[in-house]
Amino acid sequence: MFQIINFLQGRKLAVTAGEIAEELGVCVRTVYRDMRDLMLSGVPVRAETGVGYMLDRDYHLPPLVFDVEEIEALVLGAAMVGSWSDDRMAGTARRALDKIKAALPEKQRALIHDTALFSPQSSQKIPWSIDFSTIRRAVRNKNKLALTYTNEKSERTERIIHPLAMAFFVPVWLLLGWCELCNDFRNFRLDRIQSMNVLDEHFRDERGKTLQDYLEQMR
Repeated sequence: MFQIINFLQGRKLAVTAGEIAEELGVCVRTVYRDMRDLMLSGVPVRAETGVGYMLDRDYHLPPLVFDVEEIEALVLGAAMVGSWSDDRMAGTARRALDKIKAALPEKQRALIHDTALFSPQSSQKIPWSIDFSTIRRAVRNKNKLALTYTNEKSERTERIIHPLAMAFFVPVWLLLGWCELCNDFRNFRLDRIQSMNVLDEHFRDERGKTLQDYLEQMR
């Protein structure tokens, strides 16, 4: 039942009993029984015949219970962040993991310590000179960035971009943005950015220039 609540949380559309059953690996009859028990216990689930189930958006149940594989995924994810991002992001991942530890029962805290999954520093990591966390803030706050960029032919250009996202393709980090010079989407390798300034000017989501537009093109 806890997994059902987690599955329903944050979904804008109704979910059928069949979809819940497939997600959790149980039969539809089990879903019907558990949904009935959830509603009887006071969980604000709405059921509509032929449509499915929806959970009240204001209802929140903190996901503080994890199975072994979920804990392993969290530990490995934090380790990979530490190895392939910057020190600030690595510290953030460690703090998040510490908060999760503090909220877990003692038995599950022991599982975190016993997880034998590691992501050591790699000699393949390509260093960069600009500030990783500054880019993340610019993406979040929609600040334009002024870049001095060198391409694979060692040609240097000055760009003004709208930073939209960051993507990691081992061992390269890419900054995805709308480039005002090219009037199109472009990917910029962090290790080829020679200098970067955050501008006071903000950009707005414009049709044809958003991250969603880029993803649609990639599809």
